[in-house]
Amino acid sequence: MLFLVVCYQVPKIAPLLILALAPFNYDISTGGPLRFSVGEINLLLAAIVFVLRVRRVRWGPLTLPAVAYLFCGIISSVMSWRDTSLASLIQMAIYLVLAVVVFTSFLNDARDFRWAFYGLVISGLIIACAVIKARSGYVLELHKNNVGASLACCVVVTAELWFSSTKAVSRNVFAFALLVLVAGLFFSLSRGAWLCATCGLFVLLMIRREFGLLVRVCLVMVPVLVLCWSYLPDKGKDYATDLSEGNWNIKMRLESIDFARSEFRKDPLFGVGVGLRKEFDATNVFWLTLAETGVVGLGMLVWLHVSLIRMGWGLRFQLHPKDPCLSSAALGVALVSGKFVHGLVDHYWSRGPLLITWAAAGMATHAYFVVRKRSKFGTSCTQQAKLSEAVS
Repeated sequence: MLFLVVCYQVPKIAPLLILALAPFNYDISTGGPLRFSVGEINLLLAAIVFVLRVRRVRWGPLTLPAVAYLFCGIISSVMSWRDTSLASLIQMAIYLVLAVVVFTSFLNDARDFRWAFYGLVISGLIIACAVIKARSGYVLELHKNNVGASLACCVVVTAELWFSSTKAVSRNVFAFALLVLVAGLFFSLSRGAWLCATCGLFVLLMIRREFGLLVRVCLVMVPVLVLCWSYLPDKGKDYATDLSEGNWNIKMRLESIDFARSEFRKDPLFGVGVGLRKEFDATNVFWLTLAETGVVGLGMLVWLHVSLIRMGWGLRFQLHPKDPCLSSAALGVALVSGKFVHGLVDHYWSRGPLLITWAAAGMATHAYFVVRKRSKFGTSCTQQAKLSEAVS
């Protein structure tokens, strides 16, 4: 009730609470087949606030591929129903449809999203400090892979806040936060999260065309990582560098791929049904999607990602570097791309980081509609630059 009342009066609080609490993915449900974290509950409550405020829903370029993928999942599940199918389908609908629609339509001003980014960074700093102190990713009763994935999202978001800042004080604050988050990400020992952050930062820099900043960031980060490596226990060093097939972690992932491949062969077209992800250690989203929904489902998922990348990549030519909408577009593409790469070596359908990822996709779609509106009224990039300077 407090959430509904406060967010009805101050709508920008809703995205703040959703993203700030998303990394703390504790199960707060009371049992049964459906389980929700506090971030997911806040998203559902935000949808109620949205309906109460009678706002117009914006259906962007991601709606059709997302619904097509969900429909494909329903068809494959009906053909091969599982006890876990309903929970998995609801999970897909929450992330790929509801999160995108809410973050696309809930707010009118892209600057209000910065409050959500600030909340996420603060939560990331809390987790990172706990990880640095423990020199382990198993902190606050969270799994290290989830901790690592959440910190990877926070690193990318903080880097974007640093790029888009216009004041020296803000840039210094975000630079310090970025150092702490990178150290926490390193000590989490989640190699998949390292890959996620690297991919996200690369995409971010490609969209912003800030290659000079890439060199400067590396010059600062390398000494930090070397210092962190010196404080890492020997057991952690062995774990981080052992990529041989004899490593139990690598061996389990190869076995997971073999199992998914064998399930895919049972029905290559539509798969064996959504919900398989909850019945084995699904650490490769490519083979998992083929096993659950077949070639058709994988095609729909690729269509969804390509649609987002095309949308965000097109916006980079129409927005001023300091425009808040560019931050939304860049983060949407960077986080979704990074999460997909992460999903090739670790769990993709995990609450917390996935909610952050597709919420960012909704913010990118919001930027898409803002640009369309500006084009309709003939607002040029020069005028956008002047508006951004005035806001700063």
